[in-house]
Amino acid sequence: MKVGGNLKMRKIQIEVMSDVDPRCEMCYHKGQKWIMDDQGLPGGICIGAMSALLPWITCIKYDAELYWEKHGEVNVCCTDADYPVKFKISVIEEN
Repeated sequence: MKVGGNLKMRKIQIEVMSDVDPRCEMCYHKGQKWIMDDQGLPGGICIGAMSALLPWITCIKYDAELYWEKHGEVNVCCTDADYPVKFKISVIEEN
């Protein structure tokens, strides 16, 4: 992993990428999105998912290059072993 020189907080989009088992307590749906910026965490994401997402959000918001992922994106699965949800985290490029 290589960390870039951009230390400005960039906006991050979190998107549900998988079909979600109806027994998931959060009732996510495929395509559901949240925006995260320097104002704090988005509401509506459970603690299990957020605990899996935050390390990767930190990486890409500061321009880390993850050789196994497309630059500015990372796919993450929540920690619920019974009803896992796949999320895509991506940087929102602003001009």
